[in-house]
Amino acid sequence: MKQQALVSVIMPVYNTGLYVKEAIESILSQTYCNIELLIFDDNSTDASVQIITSFSDERIRLIKKPQQTGITDSLIEGIKIATGKYIARMDGDDICHPSRLEKQVAFLEANHDYGIVGAFIQTIQKDGQTQIWEYPVNDEDIRSYTIVNAPFAHPTVMIKKQVLTDNGLTYKKTFEFCEDYKLWVDLLKVTKGKNINEVLLQYRLHPQQTIATRKQTLINNSNKIRQIELHNQYDITTTSDEILQHYFYFNELQSNNAAAIQQFFNWRKKLLLGFKQKGNALLEIRLVEEYWCLLLGTITEYRLSSLQYLMTLTVWRKMSFLFMIRFMIKSVIYYRVPLSAIK
Repeated sequence: MKQQALVSVIMPVYNTGLYVKEAIESILSQTYCNIELLIFDDNSTDASVQIITSFSDERIRLIKKPQQTGITDSLIEGIKIATGKYIARMDGDDICHPSRLEKQVAFLEANHDYGIVGAFIQTIQKDGQTQIWEYPVNDEDIRSYTIVNAPFAHPTVMIKKQVLTDNGLTYKKTFEFCEDYKLWVDLLKVTKGKNINEVLLQYRLHPQQTIATRKQTLINNSNKIRQIELHNQYDITTTSDEILQHYFYFNELQSNNAAAIQQFFNWRKKLLLGFKQKGNALLEIRLVEEYWCLLLGTITEYRLSSLQYLMTLTVWRKMSFLFMIRFMIKSVIYYRVPLSAIK
């Protein structure tokens, strides 16, 4: 009988005492059993360590850090000491689907030209509400999505360790809080990627997460990645204001006044010109246009000049006839009146 490949699961932990027991149990109870669970405690001050040491499973290896150095440091060390053929990520406050590792190993074993595989996630919220977060599935869509954001949910990924070691790849501390995004971009230059189109992890949302506590740093560092990719891959040079515009274009759909929409419209034109000049960026063009149609639904005030936004083939194909009629009427009649004043 063929020996199963060893999977090294890297789990950074810091003050996750409320959730870490359930997270560990979801790994130890996987249908794929040949694993080592590397838990890096980042000098927790709660009961996390006591909970971790209460497990007697020999597959667990606890690394207690004498001082707090951050998640990226733990991930870098985890890759160094992992002995598995595959490296899987997991956070100390999430829950894995029982067959997650089995399905991901099966995919990588059957597809030797792929070096990374992720999956969809379902959020866990305090109020009991849930959402399913989907990610691009195919390699081509994953690559084009890197201009928008990270194309994988970090705690769902499994990576072939040899792809990392052969290419000298690891997480980078200079991209703290979006170190995963940078690694995905680097990996996709040397291997192919896939997201399994089903939920394989429950992702917990709570106020202590990086996305809530260090959002501005996360935005700044992720924008550095977008700026590098736009320049290196598509010869699109951006200013600091433009790359921030790029971030809001794709990542924060909110109410926008006439001036903001005009700025987005101008940025859209620059992106489309850059992508069309490359000649092979059809998926990127499609993304830009899809998000442009979403942005048109966020307008809070109109001008006569707003009519120009309808004059594209993409809008005519994607927007309903009723939407466009309403848009034209508001642009002509209400362009001097804020929508909040219209009853």
